[in-house]
Amino acid sequence: MKKLNTLQLSKEAWVFIGLTVLSALVLFNYVNLVPRVDSNFFFSNTDPQFQDENAISRVFKRKDSLLIINASGPIRSKEYMQKVRDLSGFLLKLAGIVGVKSISNGPTGLDDAIKGPLWNRLLISKDQRSTNIVVFLNGSFSQDLIPKIEKLTLESSRKNFHLIMSGPPYIVELVSRYLLKDIMVFSVLVLIIFGAVILSIFRSSGILLGAVISCVSASMWTLMIVHMLGIKIGLLTANLATIVFVLTLSHIIFLTYNWKYVLSQHEHSSPVEEAIHLTFSPSFWSMMTTLLGFLSLLSVPAQPLKELGASGVVGALVAIIVAYSVYPAFLRSVEPSSSKKNSLDRYQQKVEKFLEKRKKMTIISIFILFFVALPGLWMADTDPSLISFFKKNSPLERGLTYIDHHGGSSPLILVVKTATGEKLDTQQSYQRLWKLQWNLEHNKEIGTIVSLPVLMAEAKRPLLASLLSWEGLLNILQLPQFDSIANSFITEDHKEGLFLLRMNESDRQISRLKVVEEIKKTVRAYGFIPELVGGTYSLQGHLAKLVASSIIFGLGQLIIIFAFIAWAVSRSIKIAFAITLSICVIPVIVIGMVGWFRIPLDIISAPASNIAIGLGIDSMIHMVRAYRRQKIKNIKDAEAWANVRHRFWQPVLTFTLVMVLGFGIFMFSEFPSTQRFGLAVVFGALIACMTALFVMPTTAQLHVKKVQKFR
Repeated sequence: MKKLNTLQLSKEAWVFIGLTVLSALVLFNYVNLVPRVDSNFFFSNTDPQFQDENAISRVFKRKDSLLIINASGPIRSKEYMQKVRDLSGFLLKLAGIVGVKSISNGPTGLDDAIKGPLWNRLLISKDQRSTNIVVFLNGSFSQDLIPKIEKLTLESSRKNFHLIMSGPPYIVELVSRYLLKDIMVFSVLVLIIFGAVILSIFRSSGILLGAVISCVSASMWTLMIVHMLGIKIGLLTANLATIVFVLTLSHIIFLTYNWKYVLSQHEHSSPVEEAIHLTFSPSFWSMMTTLLGFLSLLSVPAQPLKELGASGVVGALVAIIVAYSVYPAFLRSVEPSSSKKNSLDRYQQKVEKFLEKRKKMTIISIFILFFVALPGLWMADTDPSLISFFKKNSPLERGLTYIDHHGGSSPLILVVKTATGEKLDTQQSYQRLWKLQWNLEHNKEIGTIVSLPVLMAEAKRPLLASLLSWEGLLNILQLPQFDSIANSFITEDHKEGLFLLRMNESDRQISRLKVVEEIKKTVRAYGFIPELVGGTYSLQGHLAKLVASSIIFGLGQLIIIFAFIAWAVSRSIKIAFAITLSICVIPVIVIGMVGWFRIPLDIISAPASNIAIGLGIDSMIHMVRAYRRQKIKNIKDAEAWANVRHRFWQPVLTFTLVMVLGFGIFMFSEFPSTQRFGLAVVFGALIACMTALFVMPTTAQLHVKKVQKFR
């Protein structure tokens, strides 16, 4: 291609350049691009799975906005105690902190904390080599409080006083911080990598400029529309700009290759318009498959997937509109050249010759991989540990892992009442609750438990308090001068009590919901009814169940819908069957191999299979449209498919290269789950490429032969 002088651009192209610059100014000045993550992480307050959580908040005084600072060192030394006392004092001076509990603030000292039923569970690690400083935050604390606490702990940390911080507010802050870093890294990499790829493929600064302006504009306009719809940038939507960039570029690649094809066939007065005519219909159906893939996520009761689904729908529509309105203005200014083919063209031709000679072996290999992957579907880990979401040896992962090993990291809340409906303010109820407490503490899945009997046992320790009745002591602990502490563990009518369990995540072998069911059985065995169940642990269990069901039913629905689209595009039941069979191969191989290698399949990485199917059918639709044009010329079936495959080798390989590079960028993420998402899509793109070029055409021909033989 001939290099383009930017001064030769049309007025239309300059308008789009100006619009892109203006859009950038609006985006960075009026759209909040800082990721927002709340403490719920994965659910909206309106989700059915969150109803128990809301009910618990209505009847109990919740104190979930807390940080746990673990201090390891010689806990019996005076220097250690003084450092705990100093740090506790500094923390109490920060605005937004309403309370601090440590071995210097609460119990009378270390020995008192070790002996105390409540303090021992709350402040002392199981190996007694570290203690916790529990920081209670105001519910409306500002986000700049966490960095202040972070700075304070960093300044206070010493070789013999090592501090590790964890807790929901800290996790939320670091997740937001990492997401912002991801956005910045992805934005820079996507421009550098794809700029180099486009220039090396098409050898034209005009095509490069048009592609960059189009993809950047599509990403920015999508972010603006999503902002106007009130969708925040969160766990999954942080990747939205990169995804839209890649979606727009996929349309541009097929449009540009068809433009080159039109120029190579004959002189045409309007090659760009002819290329649009050839490309738009398959692009539209490809967009529809992508759109349906995102729409399928809206039915999943998990907030990040809903947000990704809604944002993806917007992105898919914007991508095709921009690709066919903005990009042609630049393509019209590019003149063809008879220059020799570049190294990438020659490399793609070598790949084509190599695989064409081994076509049967390639198809057999794909189906062998398919059958090998099948058992892996039942091995997929859809309920991974919360710790697996965070990078190994990162501050967040180290803090969570340490606290998990020394008391549990994931909260589970149980609200119980007696089977007979009697009150819990009697000595008999106290003894039965203690028996339940002791039994639950022997469950290896549970770290520590703070509950009503633990609170009462701590309150009973002073001599005067031991003389009070159970009901009288409860009433005292519900008074404001005692911070109404009892209201966090018992209802006003004294009929329901709360157990706060810190669950172990690292060594869990069974699903969270099975663990919860075992705990419920234990509760019933001691004469109580598990009235409500809440907390992150339970919500994650429900989320894992939803992810598993969405993989099964969501993909099933998509395949059925895509089968109808395949028929609408091909107007042939035989070809529609071949496409449907081919796209079924892709998710089975992707999910099956993920299962074999025990790679966590969480809420972030699970949509990879949906996208992989879209990649496969995208190429197939373009090929089927070209096949139909071949058949109009009365070309025989085998020859028609051979012509189509030869023509689409370069577009499909280039499209696959773009997908591999685009989603490969996610490997630079701060989150292993996002890295797994990118890796799964890259693997799916490679399978989709071979499936589109070999499995689908061959299956269609085999089916035709069988039908003809039968006749």
